[in-house]
Amino acid sequence: MTVIGTRPEAIKLAPIISALENKKCFHHKICITRQHTSLLDILLENMHIKASYQFEPIESDGDLTQSATMMLSQLGNILKKLRPDLIMVQGDTTTAFIAALAGFYAGISVAHVEAGLRTGNLYTPWPEEMHRCFIDKVSSFFFAPTHQANINLIKEGVSIDKIWVVGNTSIDAIRLIYNKVDQSNINYKVPFILVTIHRRENHGRVLKEICSGLSILAKQFPKIKIVFCLHPNPSIMDPVKAILASMDNIDCIPPVDHITFIKLLKECRFVITDSGGIQEEVTFIGKPILVIRYITERPEVIESGTGILVGTSKENIIKTASRLLNDPTLLTSMSKVHFPYGDGYAAQKIVHILEQALKK
Repeated sequence: MTVIGTRPEAIKLAPIISALENKKCFHHKICITRQHTSLLDILLENMHIKASYQFEPIESDGDLTQSATMMLSQLGNILKKLRPDLIMVQGDTTTAFIAALAGFYAGISVAHVEAGLRTGNLYTPWPEEMHRCFIDKVSSFFFAPTHQANINLIKEGVSIDKIWVVGNTSIDAIRLIYNKVDQSNINYKVPFILVTIHRRENHGRVLKEICSGLSILAKQFPKIKIVFCLHPNPSIMDPVKAILASMDNIDCIPPVDHITFIKLLKECRFVITDSGGIQEEVTFIGKPILVIRYITERPEVIESGTGILVGTSKENIIKTASRLLNDPTLLTSMSKVHFPYGDGYAAQKIVHILEQALKK
């Protein structure tokens, strides 16, 4: 049984689901927790993913305790009846954490896609670092995206015969749609910077600081547009609109589908974001990325020279973005395609490993 709760999980698990369904030896069920609602529903429809089990939308106002409790109860009831041989989860969401916990309580093996990512600080990012550490404590199959993730797992005592370095399925997802991105109707005629912000640690005062930096940047570079792709969470959307929506060269746009977002990545000058998945995606497309965090569990993009950790202070955001806008040589040097997160065929590798292991 594969468990999905958020749009990023669906994007990264879709290539594996497709590969599983092409194998007659698997009897595969999909459980949707609906941690995300409207964004996820549209994506599942577009990807032709049909749920075997689907929860009611979680009305918790972002309250982790309430949403986790509701998920655990419903997953526990499903597992009592279904008793799958394996539960597959992806990443570090509340859904992945609770599905792994439910599997552990039920004595069912867990496969962790994107295992071994670490910042080394349990509170950064919060609560994702704790989630992924816990999932890796109870998993039986560890599908690590990189060699560094593999090293992290071995240091924590995971047996090497349970770890497979397969790459990240985010690259699979881009590879499968990349020839369709130009079909998207979105089109900017002027140079633009793409921005996304969503992490909990960047809410409130920190978000206002980030937006202040972006507003000053927009005033300093009036011929450059800033496209802020909004997260639907009101804690993000409302303050961003209040600070930035009235500025002539800033577009605050609603969430877009995956194909359209990849087109925006392809056509922008560079990206400013706190997203983990986008740190992976830019490597396939070859765009510089300014990471609005002080530490990342994806060091490969920083070590390659295509990404910079800039933190959340407006001074550092303005300074670093200005360097890229004023220095074409620097921008070009950071705009390179590379493949630290695999070749785009992680899903096939994962399904082959599971087939061999479960047949035993």
